Amino acid sequence: MVNLFKKKSEEIKEIFKVGDYDFSIDHENSVVETDGNEIVDLHVKANEEVFNELCENDDFEFNYGLYSPEFYARKIDLGKKRQIVINEKNQSDYESALYFMEHNDVDINLSIHEEWILVIGWTFITGKKYPLIIRMKK
Repeated sequence: MVNLFKKKSEEIKEIFKVGDYDFSIDHENSVVETDGNEIVDLHVKANEEVFNELCENDDFEFNYGLYSPEFYARKIDLGKKRQIVINEKNQSDYESALYFMEHNDVDINLSIHEEWILVIGWTFITGKKYPLIIRMKK
């Protein structure tokens, strides 16, 4: 496994990115609950103010949305490697999705690294495939 966090932690920035847009993270309304190598409840809410600012731009692709995106994953054992791949083959085995106007499937690698949680992969919004990256401190 490649260590994506070799830089000093103060150099690493948190992001909640869907497609080309970084929505930032709303820590006050997000939940991170882990138990060893298990994600008990991970609910990452994007920053509503950043979303609203983006909606003011006519060229913002998701300006029809009413609320900022939210990612969730619950009751997922990451095993000894502290990572798991969730995709079309096993999506029905896990409670994980991006909620953005509706529940959107995800094809992701979900992992825990010391103080960080990393979600990287793809999501499908209204039939279109978008890159999804969430990097946040636990």
